Amino acid sequence: MRSRGASSAPPGTDQARGLRHWWLDLSLRAKGLIVVAVPLIALMGIISANLVLQQSESNERNISTNARNLADAANQVLTAAVNAETSMRGYALSRDPVFLAPYTLTLTQIGAERTALRRAAVAAGVGRQQQTVDATTGQELAELAQLRSAISDGPSAQNLLPALLNGKTTMDLLRRQVADLAAGPTALVTVQHDKLTTLQTRIEVLDIAGLVLALLAGLAGVALFSSGIASRVSVNAENARRLGEGLPLEPIIPAGDEIGRLADSHLRAEQLLARRAAELTEARDTAVRATQAKNSFLSSTSHELRTPLNAILGFTQLLQLSELSEEDSDGVDRILAAGRHLLALINELIDIARIESGDLGLSLEPVLVRPLIEECCRLMAPMAAERSIRIIRDCAHPALAAFVDRQRLAQILVNLISNAVKYNHKGGSITISCAEEGTGQVTVTVTDTGPGLAADDLERIFVPFERLGAERTAVEGTGIGLPLARALTEAMKGHLTVSSVLGQGAAFTVSLTRAPDLLHVPKPSPAPARRAVPPRVPAGAGLSILSIDDNPANLEVIARYLRGRPGTRLLSAISGRAGLDCAVRDVPDVILLDLHLPDLQGDEVLNELKADPATAGIPVIVLSADASRGVIHRLLAGGAFAYLTKPIELAELGGLLDTCAATRAQDQQPQPAIRIAPA
Repeated sequence: MRSRGASSAPPGTDQARGLRHWWLDLSLRAKGLIVVAVPLIALMGIISANLVLQQSESNERNISTNARNLADAANQVLTAAVNAETSMRGYALSRDPVFLAPYTLTLTQIGAERTALRRAAVAAGVGRQQQTVDATTGQELAELAQLRSAISDGPSAQNLLPALLNGKTTMDLLRRQVADLAAGPTALVTVQHDKLTTLQTRIEVLDIAGLVLALLAGLAGVALFSSGIASRVSVNAENARRLGEGLPLEPIIPAGDEIGRLADSHLRAEQLLARRAAELTEARDTAVRATQAKNSFLSSTSHELRTPLNAILGFTQLLQLSELSEEDSDGVDRILAAGRHLLALINELIDIARIESGDLGLSLEPVLVRPLIEECCRLMAPMAAERSIRIIRDCAHPALAAFVDRQRLAQILVNLISNAVKYNHKGGSITISCAEEGTGQVTVTVTDTGPGLAADDLERIFVPFERLGAERTAVEGTGIGLPLARALTEAMKGHLTVSSVLGQGAAFTVSLTRAPDLLHVPKPSPAPARRAVPPRVPAGAGLSILSIDDNPANLEVIARYLRGRPGTRLLSAISGRAGLDCAVRDVPDVILLDLHLPDLQGDEVLNELKADPATAGIPVIVLSADASRGVIHRLLAGGAFAYLTKPIELAELGGLLDTCAATRAQDQQPQPAIRIAPA
C-alpha cells in the first residue's frame, strides 16, 4: 500500500528515481564507457549525417554540372553550324573567298565540338537526342559542302536558291533539335541549383545543431561524471579523513558500484572503530581499576612491610647499643644492613608505582647542577673509598641550572654513582660531568671504568629486576634502580641514555630541560633537615613521653630504647581516645603518635591535641609507616613537631628527644623542627 507521499508524487518521479539508482549501481567501468560514449556517439552521428548531406550535395552538383556542360556543348555545335551557314551564304552571294574563312574555321573545330557534345550527352544520359543533333549537324555540313561545290562550278544565283533553301531548312531543324536538347539541362540546372541551396542550408543547420548537440553531450557527460563519480569520490575522501580523525561520517547516497562499496566499507570501519573504541575504553577502565588496585595493594603492602621492619630494625638497633661479642656485633650489623636494604627496595617499588599511576609529586624549579653533583659525590665518597675508586668532578659551568625536582635528581645521581662504584673494578675511577647542549638541554654524565656493556644489553638494563647475571655475583642490587632512575628522569621531562664499549666502561647521561643561569645559589628546598641537636642534658632532666600506638612490638622497641635514657618516663596508650585522655590527665613533655589507630586516625588525634589549650604546646612526633609526601606535609602543616617514617632510626628519634629535653630545660617552648626521614 502506497503512502500518501508516494501517491502524491508527480508522474515520472518513480521512473526518474529508478533511472538514478540504475546509474548509481553501474560499475565505474560502465559509467566511464557511457560518459565517453555519449559525446562520441553524438559526434559520430553528426559527422555521418554531414557526410551524407555532403555526398548528396556532390551528386546534385555533378548532375547540374553535366547539364550545364551539355547545354554549353550543344550551343557550341549550333554556333559553329550557324557560322558555317552564314559564311557559305555570304560566299554564295558575293563569290568572294573571304567569306569562306568562318566556314573553313568551323570545319577545323566542329569535330572536337561534336565529340564534346557526345561526351556531355553520355554524362547527362541523353545520348539519343545527341545522336539526332549530331546527324542533323552532319547533314547541314554535307549540304554546305555541296553548296560550295556548286558555287565553285559557277551556276547563277537563281540556280543556287534551292540549295540555299534546303540548307536553311536543315539549319532550322538543327536549331530546334539543339533547343530541345538544351532545354532539359537548362531546366535541370535551375532545379539542381535550388536543391544545392537547400542542401547547403541543411548542412549549415546540421553543423550548428552538431555543435550544440556535442556541447550538450559533453555537458551531460560532465554531469554524469560529477553526479555518479566525482562528487561521491570527494565525499568518500572526506569520510576517509573524518574516519582517521574519529569524526562522524558524512551521509552518502547508497549505490552498488565500487564507490558505493567503498562507502559501505567506511561505514563498517566506523562501526568497527566504535566497537573497538568501546572495548578500549572498557579495557582502559579495567586497567585503571587494576592500577588503582595495584597501587592500593602496594601502599597497603608497604605499610604492612614497614610495620614488622620497624620491629626488626628497632630491636636490631637496640642490640647494637648492647654489649656484644665481636661475632654477635657483626651479625647484628648484617641484619641491620639487610633490613635497610629491604626498606630501600620497598621505597623504590612504591616510587615506581607512583610514577605509573601519575601520583608522583614533583616540584620542578631551577636548580644549580654543580652544587648538587658535589653534594652527591660527598655522600658517595665513603662507599667509593672502600674500593679505592676515585671520583672526578668535571663541571666548569658554576651557574648551569636545570628545571628539576632537586630531591629526585639527587636520587637519580646517587643511584648512578652507586652503580658505577659497585660495577667498577677496584682502583678504578668515576667521572661526573655536566654540560649545556645546544638544544636547550642540560646533560649530566656518569662515566665509569668498569667492564662495560654489550650492545644487546644497553636497553635490557632498564627492565625491572634485570641484572644481566649480576645476581649470581657478590654485587648487591635489586635490578630496579636504573628503571626507577629512567622513570624519574622522564617524569621531569628528560631522558636517560647509556653508551658503552665492552671492556672500557659505560656512560649514563641524564638530559634535562635547561633553566636560566643562577648567579646566586638558592637555599635547597627539599625536606628541611632538623635543627642542630643541642648538647645532651643531664640525666635528671628526663622527659615524660606518651606513646600512642596499638602495636606492642613498636611500643617494646621504644620502651627498651628509653631505658638507656636516665630520668625518662614512658606512658602508653593503644587507642586514640585513650591517648587523648592520658595527654590531658598527665600532660607529657613529648607525644609519639602513630597514624593508624583502631578508633581514631592519627591526624584527628593531632587536631584535638592542638585544639585543647592544655595540650596544644606539647611537641608531637608522628611515627608512621605511611611515607606519602602529601601526608607528611599535611601533618607538619597541622602542627606536628616532626614526622619519622617507620622503620624508625633510633638515633634520629634520640636527637629529637634531646632537642625537646634541652628546650624544656631552658624553659622554652620548642619551635617546630621539621624532619622528614627518607621515604
